[in-house]
Amino acid sequence: MRTIIILYILCLLSPFAFAQNYKETIQTEIDAINKMPLRIAYLVPLDSLGKVIEDEYMEFDQIHSYKILDDGHIKNANILITMYFDSDNNIRKVFKRWADGGALHSIAYYDSNGRLIYGVYNRGDETHGKLYADTPGFHIEHFPEENECNDCFEAYLFLSTKCMEAQYNIILQSPPNAKRTNFTPQVGDSAILCSSYIYSLPDGEKITEGEDGIAVSFGMPVVISKIVNGWCRINSIFNAHIGYIPIQDIEIIKNI
Repeated sequence: MRTIIILYILCLLSPFAFAQNYKETIQTEIDAINKMPLRIAYLVPLDSLGKVIEDEYMEFDQIHSYKILDDGHIKNANILITMYFDSDNNIRKVFKRWADGGALHSIAYYDSNGRLIYGVYNRGDETHGKLYADTPGFHIEHFPEENECNDCFEAYLFLSTKCMEAQYNIILQSPPNAKRTNFTPQVGDSAILCSSYIYSLPDGEKITEGEDGIAVSFGMPVVISKIVNGWCRINSIFNAHIGYIPIQDIEIIKNI
């Protein structure tokens, strides 16, 4: 009987242990990518004459092809995706905004073989969250609308690098003069909040409204004002203090 009880308890605990295990493993990969010196490049659309399209609200029939540029050539081009390449010319991270403005669409991390390992997505309202990908499949922290499903994620939000090459008919290769950066958080960095709440203090009370009545929302832009033992104190883009958030719940944004 004692053995049966122990086995029963282990069965109850195993899903939790598994969840913690895959998150910790993937977080280790994410941290390693963010410490790498990555080259920044930009995927932009071209018109039929090969000229970079600058119109933010372009029509599909305007687009003839695509090109990857470094920031020395980007000027006012319409950026579809910001890409980050490692020293072996592998894409390790991509950042997308919605075409009609600066709000977060998605951030995705890839292993050295181009396989998705982690993503953050934001389609507005309550359709946002995090996706962890390992060999068994996807683990979604905040499931989207009921008419969406696990199988749509890679096709819709998080293209594999091979799918990106096929969709845009390009070779994913960093321009030789692309700037290098890394994503180790620093005071003053711009970031995206990947949580629907923050904390009053490190390990303090969860809150959804910062000082001066600033409402917290998933995907909102913030600025890091202080770093304390794995926590970031964050301000609004207008420099009003909001609260604290664990480092793993923000995404640093590095681009022009």
